[in-house]
Amino acid sequence: MVKALAIAGLAASFALKINRIMVNRFGEGAVKFLIPLVEEVLKTGSARLFGFSVPVIHLGFGLYEAGYDLLANPGTGTKRWLAALLALIGHGLFGWVTWQLMTLTGSLVLAAASACTAHVFWNMVVLVMKR
Repeated sequence: MVKALAIAGLAASFALKINRIMVNRFGEGAVKFLIPLVEEVLKTGSARLFGFSVPVIHLGFGLYEAGYDLLANPGTGTKRWLAALLALIGHGLFGWVTWQLMTLTGSLVLAAASACTAHVFWNMVVLVMKR
């Protein structure tokens, strides 16, 4: 489990750096469309590359994102806890979708593309909720 968390942490680290560059360059559009693609490729790709369970790496990634959300939203309000909870739920869901479709279709590309699509819609909903 420690190795899986290390792989998830590596994916989360790369995502954080790439996401910052994309948001600085493309703004909110990156959050809606580009970041889901990058994150799904990093999570699923690292799971497959290192031979780990796709859902476990996705959940581990969600744990790191939840921790980031708690640190990035200081204070005692519910906003930071909601962001953390949504990170866990969202990445867990994307991992489950990827794993299910990989199992059903045998296609890694279809599974990752479907999870990316779900992630795009998820981010759009979350952005609306933030307003």
